[in-house]
Amino acid sequence: MDALFLLLAAVVLFKGLLGVLHSLSYQRYLDRELSRTPPAWMPPASVVVPCKGSDFELQENVEAILDQDFQDYEVIFVTATEADSSLESLRRAARRFPGRRVKFVVSGFSNRRGEKVHSLMRALEEVDPATRVLVFADSDGRPHRHWLRDLLAPLRDPETGASTGYRWFFPRRGNLASLLRAIWNSSVATLLGEHGRNFAWGGSMAIRRSTFAAVDVPAYWEHSVSDDYSLAEAVRSAGLRIHYQPRCLVASHGDCDWRELLEWSTRQVIITKVYSRGLWRLAMLSEWPFVLFWWWAVGELAAWALGVGATIRIDWLQGAPLLLLLGLVWLLGAVRGLFRWRMICRIRREQRESLKRDFWGYLLLGPLAATLTAFNLLVSLFTSTIVWRRVRYRLVSSREVRVARE
Repeated sequence: MDALFLLLAAVVLFKGLLGVLHSLSYQRYLDRELSRTPPAWMPPASVVVPCKGSDFELQENVEAILDQDFQDYEVIFVTATEADSSLESLRRAARRFPGRRVKFVVSGFSNRRGEKVHSLMRALEEVDPATRVLVFADSDGRPHRHWLRDLLAPLRDPETGASTGYRWFFPRRGNLASLLRAIWNSSVATLLGEHGRNFAWGGSMAIRRSTFAAVDVPAYWEHSVSDDYSLAEAVRSAGLRIHYQPRCLVASHGDCDWRELLEWSTRQVIITKVYSRGLWRLAMLSEWPFVLFWWWAVGELAAWALGVGATIRIDWLQGAPLLLLLGLVWLLGAVRGLFRWRMICRIRREQRESLKRDFWGYLLLGPLAATLTAFNLLVSLFTSTIVWRRVRYRLVSSREVRVARE
């Protein structure tokens, strides 16, 4: 047992040091990206926004999409039915921008693919013939006013197959479940960067229309529940790269309770298992050693403090030395959390007040976020079924999904 504990400690410390080094490298990358002024490239574009139900502050979100500093673009809102509760807010927002070209599309349902993917495929049938770039956004995200311009800029390079941003959650009340969701999600954002392993995120991604056809994205979408992982696979299979644009981190406002957090985070991990097995394995190898070490060490400290039996027999790891070791592991994680907090403060300056309120979470909640991820990974070992917007999907493979409507 002692040897196993020491092995876990060594692995966790090594991982923590690598994480800090990665944060320093990422800081340099971010400095370079944010110091550049993206070249103006504004071809005709179509922004497709699938909607279902009334997301938190939906009207404010879609107004941000309608009010982009971009010369020539249309917005296509697509719902599964004509009775969707989002339509009233969508139409009210569209009336506020009479000069913007807006289309409303009803997609219906499909038993061969995810509802979101089916809606996107139906909306693309209504795209303006003059459109040269396809853009995809989510109704629960609120981009800044230059988002569209920044997202399209990397596509000037013909070797760039797709351009992507990511999301950042901003809790409104700051309850623990909502803050933990933000911390959990922030670790994913820093996986994207200046390398060839980027994935696309469906709430902030763009692709040339010609590239979309050339790499045959519709074939990858035909039996998929994941619009973004499948598009990324199509792009990479064609030998093209995905460019991550940190300026295009989209704000997602609102709160969640514990049930919503568990359902949402587990769904993300199950989708990752099916559509990006390498990333799922990396998470498994990263999070489970940390969680085993962390809670084992906490338990040992509690046993020592209470004077009850402990499993570690190494004299020099009792009491204060073990507390010091645990503190060092926490500190390495806190440094990474601090970096992420500073990063989003630079990118989304208008959110500084809420970020200041939640600062403590980025420093302290790393072990809890890792524990949540470990739980998600454990669940994903035993199931490939998810529930997404009241529809149940069994993910047989990245090319096969079975749909069961609730």
